[in-house]
Amino acid sequence: MSAAREHFSTALGARLGQAVYKPWHPADQIAFEGLHMPTRGEQHEADTLILLLAKGGVIDYLAVKALRRLPGLTGSKAQSISCLEAWVAASGGDSDTMIRPLCILRGFRSPGPAHLRGRDWHATLTRAGLDGLRPDEQFVQVLTLTGDALNAFALHAESQHQTARHSSGSSLRS
Repeated sequence: MSAAREHFSTALGARLGQAVYKPWHPADQIAFEGLHMPTRGEQHEADTLILLLAKGGVIDYLAVKALRRLPGLTGSKAQSISCLEAWVAASGGDSDTMIRPLCILRGFRSPGPAHLRGRDWHATLTRAGLDGLRPDEQFVQVLTLTGDALNAFALHAESQHQTARHSSGSSLRS
């Protein structure tokens, strides 16, 4: 997951010309670096790992002000996933591959380990196709989808960055 996060950060940072993640708090960085595959099928371990993934890996450390500079955004109050979603839509990216996993992670965290579980928890599991899995299997699925999404974002950002560089280079030669 660290490699996918770094690839995403580097590629999107190059696209924006600034960092897409806020600087780590040392305790959160240590916790994220300790992210691992669950060793038991217990809900408590899966909950802890989901919180670590969402907080350090993907969502909470995103620099929203930087993301608001992405093309396609119309509102100045958009939050991180909404900024990414607007950019993906405006640039012809695959929303199902890039945005859906982040929404699953956010949805998996919010009505689950971060707040009281209720109807939303079961609905989130069902929408994500995770309702028939043990908690450890659910986490592995979310981790895999999230890593794949971050890598897809990185590749998309790299292709957008190269297209922009080639376009400006060809107009300079004209």
